[in-house]
Amino acid sequence: MKPYYPSLILLLILLLASVSAVFAQTELIAISGVVREKGTGEALPGVSVSVKGASVGTQTDGDGKFAFKAKLRYPFVLVFNAIGHDVQEVEIASAGQPLAVSLEARNILTSEVVVSASRVEESRLKSPVAIEKLDIRAIKETPAPSFYDALESVKGVQMLTSSLTFKVPNTRGFNVPNNFRFMQLVDGVDMQAATLGVPLGNAIGPTELDIASVEITPGAASALYGMNAINGLANLSTKSAFTYQGLSVYQKVGVNHVDGRDRDPSALTETAIRWAQTLGADKRWGRG
Repeated sequence: MKPYYPSLILLLILLLASVSAVFAQTELIAISGVVREKGTGEALPGVSVSVKGASVGTQTDGDGKFAFKAKLRYPFVLVFNAIGHDVQEVEIASAGQPLAVSLEARNILTSEVVVSASRVEESRLKSPVAIEKLDIRAIKETPAPSFYDALESVKGVQMLTSSLTFKVPNTRGFNVPNNFRFMQLVDGVDMQAATLGVPLGNAIGPTELDIASVEITPGAASALYGMNAINGLANLSTKSAFTYQGLSVYQKVGVNHVDGRDRDPSALTETAIRWAQTLGADKRWGRG
């Protein structure tokens, strides 16, 4: 029989050549660097650093630094992703010094979120709490004579005329002149009449220039705020003096008794003035 040693040696040589080629293609590469914000130069913590097309990566620490090792093949692409910043991709062609990456800040516009709580632990899907909101844009676009009258356009709200001077919101469907157990808050402070126990419309509340938004919690969903709120809740949020600064004036003019039958037509006006300014050494009026 002919010996098979030459064939075995040739097979071993081919196997070693293929293994060395595989190791030549992929090697253990150490990657490190720092991520900063473009413009300010501040270090960015929590930035996601990953290899494009692979499942390896890491995050930057409190100083914006990152470091990791992975078996890769040149060239490869690193993807840097952070909330509030543009995604940036950096191609790595060869080994070199630690990377220095700058991410550009980006403005993100999101819709408003209303958070409500419950006294007991329960599933979010099993306990939906309806909260209707009238923001500042809806207040400006409403055809109602005032923002308080505009609450009638909110789903589940009915405005009842209790007298010639004020209206009372109703969210339970009971047609009563005074909606007892309906709580009205202004920035979280109860503004109900102490002697009557009902909100006197907006007689002692803020003007339209001060209103930022109105949140309505209709019906028994407002019972979380106590026994005085089992018929509903209205929370009037005012504008912050630090965000809305300067002088604001509005004037509303209307004509009363247009037909002139009971009395002559007369002008009906409403005026409001709002002024807000922050003072201090680092504020607008601090330096001359």
